[in-house]
Amino acid sequence: MRTAIAFAAALTILVAAVWLTVETRRNRLVWDHFDVVKRGILYRSGQLNTDQLQAAVKRYGIKTVVNFQLPGKHVDSERELARRMGIDFMNLPMPGDGSGQEFQFREVLKACDDPERRPVLIHCARGTCRTGAATALYRFERDGWTVEDVVAEMKRQTYREGWLPGYVFGMVRNRPGQEIFQPAVALDRNLPSGDAKKETTNVR
Repeated sequence: MRTAIAFAAALTILVAAVWLTVETRRNRLVWDHFDVVKRGILYRSGQLNTDQLQAAVKRYGIKTVVNFQLPGKHVDSERELARRMGIDFMNLPMPGDGSGQEFQFREVLKACDDPERRPVLIHCARGTCRTGAATALYRFERDGWTVEDVVAEMKRQTYREGWLPGYVFGMVRNRPGQEIFQPAVALDRNLPSGDAKKETTNVR
């Protein structure tokens, strides 16, 4: 009898562990790398699903969502969701290692500095590399953090070793011959304070 009970308990724990692992990987139970950079101004995360993004907008009053991923289904669906929620959406496509253009990262600062466009939520696929680069620039130029403080935060957000220069300055240049995307700023203005419109700027 005791053996049967122990077996049932072990099986229950195993099933629960598997379920938690699967659901976590599906990004349903946790908000991937979500963090408060500066309350009321800037938040960061990985790719949130529809329910999570809607919850974040409601909970934190998000007015602008910035997506650093390359154009694709995630960007398209999020752009449409932002339109339905009546918030601004900006796509700043860049490689996964965070090596975007300086003007792209500075678009984030512009949004954070504008009371009508903040709070701002920035994210990429996992919320570490591209998002970390943008956060680093904000910490330097708006919060006045030291290099040591920025590095400590990057480590806490699981940045990848060897990419530190890009994180610290938030504006590393494209490598020679890297033409997998065209640096751009695609901004959808959906907030009630302005006319709904889409602006795209390309730079070669």
